[in-house]
Amino acid sequence: MLQSAELDAIRDGRETPEDLASIVIPHYRTPDVARLCLRAIRRLTDHPYEVIVVDNHSDDGSVEALREVRWIRLLARGPETEPEAVYAHASAMDLGTREARGRWLVSLHTDTIVRRKDWLGAMIGRLKAAPNAAALGAGKLDTDPGWYRAVKRLWDTHRIKSGLRRLAGLPPDPRLEPKPWYPRSYCAVYRLDLVRDLGLSWQPAPGHPTGELLYRGLVDAGYEAVRLPPEKMHAFVEHVAHATALLGRGGLGHWRGDAKVRGALARIMGSELARSLLADDSLDR
Repeated sequence: MLQSAELDAIRDGRETPEDLASIVIPHYRTPDVARLCLRAIRRLTDHPYEVIVVDNHSDDGSVEALREVRWIRLLARGPETEPEAVYAHASAMDLGTREARGRWLVSLHTDTIVRRKDWLGAMIGRLKAAPNAAALGAGKLDTDPGWYRAVKRLWDTHRIKSGLRRLAGLPPDPRLEPKPWYPRSYCAVYRLDLVRDLGLSWQPAPGHPTGELLYRGLVDAGYEAVRLPPEKMHAFVEHVAHATALLGRGGLGHWRGDAKVRGALARIMGSELARSLLADDSLDR
């Protein structure tokens, strides 16, 4: 764990370690989950880092709660923030990327909780070991039991419909085909200088989620990625997908999805690690 004096010096720009990682975290109305996310980073990160939290105009007291965390850089966006979550998230990432001072750019969600002390150093080490790689990450972090994932693959309606189209001699329907891989933004590492030199943005486009076009820009420029298997990423971090949609934006629009997120949140917030972190106010200083 880095000492408070070192984090304060990095935050204020008085020190910029050579291997500094800039962790950018968009935020919208999830103060309790964000507190857990930040305290986990504080306790479990030894590699030099700065944390830039970009608040997308929360109106629930979140900004005041975040200001209590003294070692982060908090950027509060105004009321002109985009109403659609995907664009607000991308704009927050673009703002954090512009403000970053490190060699490495790390995208993280407030509902991503780091689990191991070597998480950041290990990821950066993997990226350093691949000279032509400009990014490191994983696909969707699916922590459902193996039997459940197998059943989902067996009864994947998109896969079945796509197969039937091929048997019928029909052209592929892009909506049914597997989505191309890209580092999901819940936890990914990039070479910041390349992102800036190539003028890349986090903004999405129809059919392309946040971060995919940024990654495609790196690939088009001749760079590769270090692809972590989901189980390897899960050894480093826990991710409660869609927690912001549930807590900050009123839900996912269907009760089954909401119930799944609530269950995942209850499991994380009730874990031994979470209880220990939330009891330790010193991690805010």
